[in-house]
Amino acid sequence: MDVNTENITILLVDDEKKFLNSISERIRLKGFEPLLALSGEEAVEIAKSKNIDIAIVDHKMPGMDGITTITKLKEIYPDIKTVLLTGYGNEKIREAAEALDTAYFEKDEMRNFWNFIKKFSSKTGMIIINPPSGEKDMAASAVDFDLVTDQRPLKTEELEMHAARQTLERRLPLNDLDTSSVFFESRGQKLIGETPSILELKKNIRKVASLDCTVLILGETGTGKELVARAIHMLSPRKERKFTAVNCGSFTEELLSNELFGHEKEAFTGALHRKRGVVEATSGGTILLDEIGDTPLSMQVKLLRVLEDKNIIRVGGTDEIPVDVRVLAATNQSLKKKIEDGSFREDLYYRLNAFILRIPPLRERTDDIPLLSSYFLDKYRKEFGKEIRGIADEVLSIFMKYAFPGNVRELENAIERAVIMCEGNALKKEHLPQRFVQVKQSIGRDKKDLVTLAEMEKQYIIEVLKSTKGNKSEASRILGINRASLWRKVKEMDESLFK
Repeated sequence: MDVNTENITILLVDDEKKFLNSISERIRLKGFEPLLALSGEEAVEIAKSKNIDIAIVDHKMPGMDGITTITKLKEIYPDIKTVLLTGYGNEKIREAAEALDTAYFEKDEMRNFWNFIKKFSSKTGMIIINPPSGEKDMAASAVDFDLVTDQRPLKTEELEMHAARQTLERRLPLNDLDTSSVFFESRGQKLIGETPSILELKKNIRKVASLDCTVLILGETGTGKELVARAIHMLSPRKERKFTAVNCGSFTEELLSNELFGHEKEAFTGALHRKRGVVEATSGGTILLDEIGDTPLSMQVKLLRVLEDKNIIRVGGTDEIPVDVRVLAATNQSLKKKIEDGSFREDLYYRLNAFILRIPPLRERTDDIPLLSSYFLDKYRKEFGKEIRGIADEVLSIFMKYAFPGNVRELENAIERAVIMCEGNALKKEHLPQRFVQVKQSIGRDKKDLVTLAEMEKQYIIEVLKSTKGNKSEASRILGINRASLWRKVKEMDESLFK
């Protein structure tokens, strides 16, 4: 259903600027450009010069409170739809809201508010308010926002899409970092999600950020391990100092040692000057050792020295140089298995895992797919200057059923490509890479015909390599892995598949 938002004016009123900006951002994600007022007096002045359809008003404000503000607004616009929000609710305020035919919500239960606003009517161009089950009494006296229902029994796929759309439309208050869907932003990337596993991850990030301990971040390729590491750094006491990420799998043993610890003058042929390594240069800040499982054993000994003794020795040098750096490590491998086969030191493992954060793969948090899709669509339509209004239901349905071996990065790449291909106002099935279309066609097959996740990953790598005409550097960038990791994966396959 298309949403006509152009002729709807929403007025948001709250004296807390942070909360006002948070809720307005959520409203904007629905396609509206709300008007903002920091007081009841300002809201009334705005209403005198602007046509207001909906007013969402905080109750406790200096000067004119929410009840008085709504009363004044209804004097100007008798048919205005109103919602009262309060962090200091009681029965008296609730009764006053009922008397004004106003919906009422408490700020410590903002989930109820966002669940309350669920649908749109393309016929009336008006937000439709639909009280969720179990809350009929609470909203019994709330204004009827032209609720439209479809009495036809829904098919299973339609029910799935309805649930996905509700997830897409549900919004949480941004001022609560532990439970907001947009938790952290860095270098144009955001840590987004509302599913229980992601909410738990966000809570643990905040918990561990303030502690100056090592953290081991576990997650498959494309889940956002570096983004989590940056969140830890930016929420820590070291946030004003440098953050450096080093991909341990991208270097040979000699180059990795030089990269991390630097070298003395004349340490080797061509070493004309002394060079500080990234550990020394990041002193006071945070370093992420990505793909730590690919670190050679000889380098693991040196990293152990950094963690235990807080010092380094440059290549070609003998002096111990003290360093003050917080070490985070990330891997998509099982370090315990590597310990068993002798390729990873057990003492280093226990030094690194003072706290473990596991990032769930996208297939374990599919309810976040609509939210992520909405964010990536908005990001790339702005970047490419496209007038794309939304995502077709069939596309969202495909996404919800796809295994995403490349996780969030694969979803982002798929939407980026779709936005580039799209010439209309909505992303459709034909704009997706072929592997997604095949998923749609495979629904309903016998279980014996379904492929493993490893096979899905293999198919994804093959398609990316074909699309890059075998350019492994470009394929590595798209896949979010280094060339060494891609080489190992390709080595296990038949290269004729890429031609």
